[in-house]
Amino acid sequence: MTDTADPDQQTAAASPSALRRLGVAAVVVSFVGIWGYVMYLTIFEGRTEPRDRLEDTEWAETADVACARSTPEFESIPLAIEADTPAERAELLDTGTDELEEMVGRLDDLAPPDTAEEAAAVDRWLADYRTYLVDRREYAAAQRDPDDPRYDEPFSVTDRGGNQIDVLIDDFAHVNRMENCETPGDV
Repeated sequence: MTDTADPDQQTAAASPSALRRLGVAAVVVSFVGIWGYVMYLTIFEGRTEPRDRLEDTEWAETADVACARSTPEFESIPLAIEADTPAERAELLDTGTDELEEMVGRLDDLAPPDTAEEAAAVDRWLADYRTYLVDRREYAAAQRDPDDPRYDEPFSVTDRGGNQIDVLIDDFAHVNRMENCETPGDV
């Protein structure tokens, strides 16, 4: 007996199955491609060192000790957010900023790392810290002036390269294992 089925019906019946197989194949190829790319990055590109990691660990250790001298002072200051009024917040902020200025001064007094590239990285970091100090002083002044648009508003900092300056400061300190040199959490 011959098959008298219409060829169009056979194609239509096979079509959903073929589409399903094509979809599964596309998903499998996508997964293989993604993992292939991840493996390529891992094996051939390798892990890059974080930006501004200092090879001069002695400098970083000395800096961390210099910063640690301020830790008890920062811990003794109540959080600025706990202040009842903006004026009280400004006083707390000024107290913390005074100590932070002393800490940055101690860091400025350290001999720079040996290489020009690392010395430049430290200079950038200290420049960021000086900008952060200005941000704190300006914010404290705004808390004393009810006509200032920043009066009784949240603390904000300068942006550099699309990043908040305090994040850059903390990243540098963290990458170089100088946790005592991170910005104080008093604001």
